[in-house]
Amino acid sequence: MDPRLSEKVQQVFGPYAVDKREALQAGFERMPRFVTEFLIAKAREGGKERSIAEVRDRIQRFSVDADRKNDVVHRLMRDGTVTLIALLEIQPRPSTNSYEARIAQLDGYHIDVDAALADKYRETMFGGLWGSCTLRYEALPAGARTVLEDFTAFQLTQPDMDVFRKNRSQFTMDEWLDLLVSSAGYRPEAFPTPRHKLLVLSRLVPLVQSNVNMLELGPRGTGKSYLLRNLSSRTYLLAGARATPAALMYDLSRREVGIIGKRKAIVFDEIASTTFSDSNLVAMMKDYMESGQIARAGKSLTSDCSFLFTGNIDLEADGLMPRKEYVHLFEVLPKELCDTAIGDRIHGFIPGWEFPKISEKVLSDGAGLLSDYFGEVLCTLRREVNFDDAMRNGINLEAATQRDKVAVERIGSGFLKMMFPDGQISEEGLVLAASVAVELRQRVHNQLERMAPGEYRPKAITFAGMLPMVAADLAGRNERTEHDVAANQSPQVGKITILYTHPSTGGGGRGFVECALVPGSGLEVVGLRGDALQESVKAAYNALLYLGDKFGLPAERLRRHKVTVHLVDIATPKDGPSAGLAFALAMLSAATNRPVRPGLAVTGELSLMGAVGPVGGIAEKVTAAERAGRTLVLLPAENAGELRVIPDVIGRVHVEPVRTMGEAVALALMD
Repeated sequence: MDPRLSEKVQQVFGPYAVDKREALQAGFERMPRFVTEFLIAKAREGGKERSIAEVRDRIQRFSVDADRKNDVVHRLMRDGTVTLIALLEIQPRPSTNSYEARIAQLDGYHIDVDAALADKYRETMFGGLWGSCTLRYEALPAGARTVLEDFTAFQLTQPDMDVFRKNRSQFTMDEWLDLLVSSAGYRPEAFPTPRHKLLVLSRLVPLVQSNVNMLELGPRGTGKSYLLRNLSSRTYLLAGARATPAALMYDLSRREVGIIGKRKAIVFDEIASTTFSDSNLVAMMKDYMESGQIARAGKSLTSDCSFLFTGNIDLEADGLMPRKEYVHLFEVLPKELCDTAIGDRIHGFIPGWEFPKISEKVLSDGAGLLSDYFGEVLCTLRREVNFDDAMRNGINLEAATQRDKVAVERIGSGFLKMMFPDGQISEEGLVLAASVAVELRQRVHNQLERMAPGEYRPKAITFAGMLPMVAADLAGRNERTEHDVAANQSPQVGKITILYTHPSTGGGGRGFVECALVPGSGLEVVGLRGDALQESVKAAYNALLYLGDKFGLPAERLRRHKVTVHLVDIATPKDGPSAGLAFALAMLSAATNRPVRPGLAVTGELSLMGAVGPVGGIAEKVTAAERAGRTLVLLPAENAGELRVIPDVIGRVHVEPVRTMGEAVALALMD
C-alpha cells in the first residue's frame, strides 16, 4: 500500500485504523482476524505501546480448543471460576423465564445468564459475539450450576455510520478502493485494475447485501473462505460437512430457526465435499434462494441471510483458466446442486482463478480499517435500500431475464454500498460496479447454457456504456485443442470425433476414437474408459464382422488382424451404446484406409444389423460439437426433432440424420 495513503487512513480514521500486517503474525491463527485486531488496538489505546508478544500470550492463555473441553470444566469445578476468550451466544428461554449461554468450545455445557447481562449484550442473541467470558461454578444443595459472571465484548457492534460516511469524501475513488481492499486483508498492488479490486470485494457482497447467492470456484490456496470468516462473526462457515434441514433451516425438535436465521452470510466451503443427503433440504434451498422464505412443517419465516458457495477447480498448465475437459464448471458441485434450477438462482460466479495464491506479496502491508469495525459497517449498510434503486434506475439491461436483472441489481448494489457509503455515487463508479456485476452474472448464464443449451440460449447481457469485458475467458476463450484443429481441417484415417453426455451433470462433450489394424487377432481397447464404452466397442466390432462385406471389408480380413481402439479425451465413464456408430466408422476407416471427412462428429447407437438407434442429450452433444469447431454432425434420424430447441447452434452446424450404417458411411468416409 502506498505509504502516503496508509498514513492518510490512520489520520482520518484514528482508532478505527490498524496495521493489517500485525494481526497476521504467527501465534494469532487460533482467533479470527477481527478478534486479534481488536486486541492489538485495545493494547495500544492512549498511545501506550504493548508488545505483540503480550497480545499473543493473552490469546494462548485464555483460548481453548474444543478437544480441551473437559480440562476447562475440571478447572472450573476446582477453582470456582475460569475465563475464556470465546464466541458467546445467549438464547432466551421463555418457558422458564431465563437465559442460557452457549460457548462453541464447550458444546452442550449448560450456562445460566443473568437477565441484566443478556440485556446489556443483546447482540449475542444474533449470531453471538467474541469476547472474554468469565464463568462461575456454584455448588448448591439442590445441585450445581454454572453462571456467566461477566463478559467483555471484543467487537464493536454499533459503529458511528455518520462518521464513516463523512470520511468517505476525503478519499478519491481509487484511494477508497485501495482502502477497502487493504481492510479486507489484501495488498492493493496485488490487484492491478479497478475490475480486479471489485472481484476481491465481490467476496464481501454476501455480507453487505441481503439475500444474494454467490459462487466462487478456483484453485486451492487463494483464500476463497478466508475473508468472510475473518471479518465478522455474523458469517458461518460450513466446511465440507453434512448439511441438514434442522441445522441450516429450521429445527423441528427445538422449534427454532437454524443457522440461516442467526447469521448474515453462510459460506459453504469445500462445497464438493458437502453432502445434501436430504432431498427436502435441496428443495428448501431452491425456494429460499429465490424468495428468502423458510418453509418447514407449516412454519413460514423470512431471512436476509446470503449464501457463498466456494470450491476448488483444476486449471490448465499455465494456471490461467479452468481445464478444457470440464463440460461446464458447475459439474464440480455436489450432484444435488448441479442443477439448472440451483444454478439460475446463483446471482454471480466469481472467477477464483484470477486471484493470486495467498502469500506475503498478497497480504496487506499497510493500514486498513479494524476488521470488526469494517464488518459491522458492512452489515449496517446492508439495511440501506436506496442503493438498489440507484442500480435499478441507473442502467438498462439488454437481453436480460428477470433473474438476470435481480442478480445484477443485488451484486451492483452491494458494490455501491462499499464504494459510496455516503450516497454520492459517481457515473464512473456506477458503470464500473454495474459492469462487473454483469460479468459475474454472465458467467452464470454461460454455464447454464452448457448445462442445458436447449433451455438457455447464447446471449450477452449488456447495457449502454458498459465497460468492455477484459476477462480472457469471456472474451472468446479458445477451447479447441490440437486434436480439434486437425479434425476440423484435415482428413484423418481411423480417427473420428465421438459426442457424449456426462452421466452426472448431463452436459455435452466431445472425445476422439483412434483405430488401427496391427499384427495379431481380436480386439484391444486402450485409453481411459468405462465398462459401458468397452461393451459398445465390442458391439461395433461384431457389427462390422456381420456388415463389413457391404463396405469392402471382408470378415476374414478383420479377423486376421488385431483391431486396436484408443479412446482420447474421455477421462471418465460416459455414454456406452450411443457411441457405437462412431466406433464402427473409425474401425472401418482404419481397415479400408478411407479417410474420415474433416469437421465431422458422430453420435448414435448401432445394432448388429446396421440400424442406427436414438440416443439421449442431443442438444448438449450438438452444442459440444459446435464449440469444438465441427461443421457436420451425424445423428440418429429419430432424434432429429430435438434440434428445434437449439436453432442458433443449428445455424452454425450442418446436421445429417441417418437411419443406417450405410447412410452414415456415405456421409462420413471419403473415397
